[in-house]
Amino acid sequence: MLLKALYDYAEQHHLLAEGPLQKRDIYVLIPLDANGKLRFDHLIPLTHTDKKGKERPGQEHLMPRFPGENNGGKAYFLAENPIAVLGRDKVTGDPIQADSKKSKNPTKAFEHFWSQIKEAHESTHDPRLAALLAFRSIYLIEHDGKIVGNLPFLEVRQNKSGNPELVAKTGQNDLFSLKSATIGFSIEGNLLTMKDEADPLREYWFKRYRSEAFQEESEGESSDATDDSKPLVCLITGQIGKPIARSHKPKILGVPGLSSGGYIVSFAKEAPAFSSYGLEMGQNAPVSEQAAAAYALALNKLLQEDDTHLNIGPLSVCFWSKSIKQAPGQFKSMLDKAYPEQVSGFLRAPFAGVVDREVLKKERLYTVVLAGNAGRVVVQHWLDQTLDEAIDHFKDWWKDLQITSLYQLIGPDNKESVKKQGSSAPPPSPFAIFNLSRATLRQSKGQKTDKLVRERIVQLYRAAIEGTSLPLSMLKPILDELHSALVKDSEEKRTHPFSQSRFALIKLLLIRNRKEDEFMPTYELADTPDPAYNLGRLLAVFENLQDKYHNYEKKGPGVVERYYAAASSAPSSAFPILCRLARHHLSKVRREDEKAAYWIEKRITEVMSKFQAISLGKPPVFPRVLTLEEQGRFALGFYQQKASRGKAIEKEDQPTKQLNETLQIINSEKKGGTP
Repeated sequence: MLLKALYDYAEQHHLLAEGPLQKRDIYVLIPLDANGKLRFDHLIPLTHTDKKGKERPGQEHLMPRFPGENNGGKAYFLAENPIAVLGRDKVTGDPIQADSKKSKNPTKAFEHFWSQIKEAHESTHDPRLAALLAFRSIYLIEHDGKIVGNLPFLEVRQNKSGNPELVAKTGQNDLFSLKSATIGFSIEGNLLTMKDEADPLREYWFKRYRSEAFQEESEGESSDATDDSKPLVCLITGQIGKPIARSHKPKILGVPGLSSGGYIVSFAKEAPAFSSYGLEMGQNAPVSEQAAAAYALALNKLLQEDDTHLNIGPLSVCFWSKSIKQAPGQFKSMLDKAYPEQVSGFLRAPFAGVVDREVLKKERLYTVVLAGNAGRVVVQHWLDQTLDEAIDHFKDWWKDLQITSLYQLIGPDNKESVKKQGSSAPPPSPFAIFNLSRATLRQSKGQKTDKLVRERIVQLYRAAIEGTSLPLSMLKPILDELHSALVKDSEEKRTHPFSQSRFALIKLLLIRNRKEDEFMPTYELADTPDPAYNLGRLLAVFENLQDKYHNYEKKGPGVVERYYAAASSAPSSAFPILCRLARHHLSKVRREDEKAAYWIEKRITEVMSKFQAISLGKPPVFPRVLTLEEQGRFALGFYQQKASRGKAIEKEDQPTKQLNETLQIINSEKKGGTP
């Protein structure tokens, strides 16, 4: 059960004890003294500038988590945006106005932020909060429905588009945009956070959070929808009589497509489907408040830590295990980066020096795939298996994907792209799950990841971790895009038709759907009688012949651009034409370069010998049509024949004595003499 596994994770990591807190980014600090006055006329930045010149937050700080819902007009405690903290529009810098519909929520957020500070001070009498309240009374004065006052660190400037932009001074000549910044406070040089476990303000917040986090928003309703006569059993913990969660809070954050978070489980008020047998708002699927909070906090932690989640386009995959801390990060890295050396080393000796093989047979790996949909968190797939099983499945996945490289690509998954992005890390390999997923996508401007199809990503993830087969229907978009890329490819606009990811995926699909005694794809060029595979090889040889015919100077569409679609689907209609063209091209090449003509003719003869002829001396019989699976084998043969060309060139550049003698014999026979 997914929720039980998440609950156990929360218990193991003591997440309920830290539930009222979360790590947050703070961009700038307002420096105050003990009396609430500004110590400087500028703010203190907590950011650094990346290689693109953008300001990035530094270390995350332990701050109060928002209790319950933040659906407009509310603010976090102790640190927020310029609207809530300063009463200024975060874009234009204008004072917010209480009488404007547009500023209704901003005004509420400002009032909510400072009311929380006031309530906390009344309860704790903390001198730091007294300093904040003094700051507000000195610098944030309300006049005629506006928040006015002299804030020497604020300026409004024009941005590159000529529009006003609120900025803050962070030094003598430094300005910092506050458009998306979270503002915190420092008192007498000390950052106001909740890092210190002995901080009385932290104790206050824990009590307040627990009293608010699980309350229903409607006044007068109790968070415990049960009565004493009907004690309910929590479906996750098995506890009886515990308060049942009417809303499974807190919200789950970090799922792609849900900027403000969402829920896995939720109930519609007064909906008949959720109130059968007189049970209302969660009673018909009872989960205690603590259990609901625990699993939500577990997902939030998994989605926050780098080693326990992987975003792939519109999906997020979470990984965790009970006792082997390295396991989630290892599987995440193998799927995300797929560096061959790292993967090969791991598969030879999984977790060497950490655990033995017997432990792997007992330890479990949990993975769940999440997506966002209209405010809900959707569980696309979840898996519970032993680490040993997961390793074996990934080993098969890795072996099935391996395929020789045609050449180093210059594209979105190449080192050149990484240099442009200002990153020093090597790019993910062609076998990374994101690159494989993108191979199933129709190429568009920028290869936007939000266009990736969820179901295909899930199928790839399951094939890697669960060992499942991929549907043959996935071949169609891959082959369609290959044909499109072949036709559109040009020096001016590269479409990268020979992406190693694309053909690795084709190979994987063919292997996982292979029937007994059928052609088995291999790492390099295969010696097989399979007609579809050899037709692809033959087209690649004809392309090489045409390139040589034109001295490798491209002059418009060639045989591949013109005939690939017909050759890969209806060979009997295309290959007789291609064979006639090949004879014409070969005769010219032989006149100009006998050595090259010899090698090309040898390759043509070698591939042609794989096909049966009607009778001796007759041309081979080509299949009338190819199925989708056969078209995949055609594409694989075409690619692997081209890849083998690079190795063949090395041999051709070193002619042997035997080759020279053979050419002499051929020349002599043509002239009617003897060598």
